[in-house]
Parts: sequence; structure tokens; C-alpha cells
Amino acid sequence: MSTFLTIIAAIIIFGIIIFVHELGHFITARIFGVAVNEFAIGMGPVIYKKQGKKTLYSLRAIPMGGFCAMEAEDEESPRPDAFTNKKPWQRMIILAAGAGMNLILGFLIVVIIVTASAVQTGGIVSTTIESVEAESDAARFLQPGDRIVGINGTRVNIKRDLSFELSMYDGTGECELKFRRDGETYTETFTPMEVTLEDGTPYYLVGFTVQQSPINLWTVVRESFYQTIWMVKLVFVSLGMLFTGEAGVSDMSGPVGVVSAMSTVAQTGLLDFIFFAGFLAVNIGVMNLLPLPALDGGRIFFVLIEMIFRRPIPREKEGYVHFIGFVLLIALMLFVTWNDIVRLFTGGFNI
Repeated sequence: MSTFLTIIAAIIIFGIIIFVHELGHFITARIFGVAVNEFAIGMGPVIYKKQGKKTLYSLRAIPMGGFCAMEAEDEESPRPDAFTNKKPWQRMIILAAGAGMNLILGFLIVVIIVTASAVQTGGIVSTTIESVEAESDAARFLQPGDRIVGINGTRVNIKRDLSFELSMYDGTGECELKFRRDGETYTETFTPMEVTLEDGTPYYLVGFTVQQSPINLWTVVRESFYQTIWMVKLVFVSLGMLFTGEAGVSDMSGPVGVVSAMSTVAQTGLLDFIFFAGFLAVNIGVMNLLPLPALDGGRIFFVLIEMIFRRPIPREKEGYVHFIGFVLLIALMLFVTWNDIVRLFTGGFNI
């Protein structure tokens, strides 16, 4: 895929993710009788608008972000259809609906990918062993028919769970493997096999191949569900690395970095590109639920405080908090975008 097509595809994908997110807020707001003054995709100057019966629908020039402007989101209002006059549980549902729709979108994209991949290969990758490599340390105890259910204290539901845990292995010590055989669960320790990739990076394996499950509604939905959960886990692991110092703010990517990543993924195939789009949808959904000011999770946090103490924090003060959070988020976005541009021109990114 050419650079131009990648950028166009990225804009379309971001637009769909944002539209679905704001649509979640919009639908639930309407369900609970909240007035929506404007439903916008994009930010900045308006390039198209249409006044509906109750809502102004607009498309804005900058293809980043969007909003669902509800009546009196951060202020008191005498109107019964104001957001702040709805019950706390209703407001929580409205606030969480955007991220929820992103997660659903990500899941549906994964369903498409899992189905397409299964049709190509004739089945769905399982965690049941087909054969064991004789030179692997795990060959001491594994045999065909065993089903892997855990590694290093982490549950294994799909093959990606196993690969993800092994990707964090540092090459020293042993790993713990849990598997089921004839209805019984066993736990053994082993030293992973080391394989060197083309770029010289070491890669670690248990040392076995797996069987394929038949293609049916249950296996597709199960695989898709756990792959979506794996995506959520990956987001939290990345956030954890930021907090522990294993990764810095300079390692974060903004729009330019994401487009670069999409360009790289596009070279590996259409299915990988679509899968990456699903990951972006899940990533944006999870990030929006973080309890940070200006994000949906931050607003949900204030609603929880109101439910616990039986009274809301003054709307004006809450509004100030979200405004400050919004400014900080914009500053962070500008910083990571600048970082992306620097890496682009110094060869750190390819577009």
C-alpha cells in the first residue's frame, strides 16, 4: 500500500472509530432523554453542517477527535433534558457508552479477521498440542493431545496469550507451564527454546505445534473474544511500563507514529492491517475509560464520587478540572506528535 493510500486509510479508520465512539454517547443520551446540541466528527473549523430536528450535525476540518455536545455537561441547568439533571447511573452509562462501542467495534473487526484467517487455513489455532519438538526442554513432559492452560501464573486461553508471555522472557531462568491431560491439570518447569530472528533479535518458544479447532460459531466467537481481551491486556501492560519506567513518554506515539505503524503493517497483508485497526479501536476505548480529567473515565470518576457522598462536586469546579485536563492532553498530543516528526526525519519511522 502506497504512502498516500495509507494516510487516506488511516484517516478513514480514525473517522470510523471516532464516529462509533461519539455514536455511543449520542444513542444513550437520546435513550435517557438528554438533549444533544451538536454531534461533530473532527475538530476545528466546520466544513459541513446540517441542522436536525434537535441536533446540529457537523463535519470539521481536522480529522482528529470529535464530540457529542450534550446540554449542560459541566454546569447546572433548570432544563429537565440537561445531562447534569439525569440520575448518576444514567450519566455513567452515557459516559461509558463511547468506549463500550469502541470495544464492540474492535471485537467485530476481530471476528472478521478470525473468520477470514480460519477459512484460509482450514481451522482456528488452538492451544492443544499436535506435536512436540524433540530438542525442546518441554519435550520431557509434553505430549500430543495436551492442552496448554497457563504459563508463569497467567491463564492461557488462546495461542496469543502464550506468545505474549514468552515475549517478556529475558532469556534467563525457567518458566512454569500448566497443561491438562485426560482431565487432570499438571504443572512443570522448562527452559524456553531460543530462536534468532532475521534482525538478530532472540525469540523464545516452548517448542511444539498446535492443532486447529473446527470452524463454527462457538470457536469463532470464543477466539475473537479472547483476542479482544488480549488487546485490552496489551494496553494495560504498555501503561504499566510507563509507570514503572520501562518505557518513557518519548516512546509514546501520536497520529504520525500510528500512521507509520499502519504503513508497516500494511506491507504484511490486508488482514494484518484490518487487525491493527481493531487494536486501535480497543486501544482508544480503553484509554478513554482511564480516570483522567477530560476523558470519559475522569467524568465517570466524578459521578462515582457523587454516588458515594450523595452530592455532586460543584459543576463549575468539575468543569475547571476537565478543562485543565484537556489542556494537558492537548500538550501531550503536541509533544508526542513532535516526537513522531523527529523520528520520521531521523529514520525512526517509515511512511
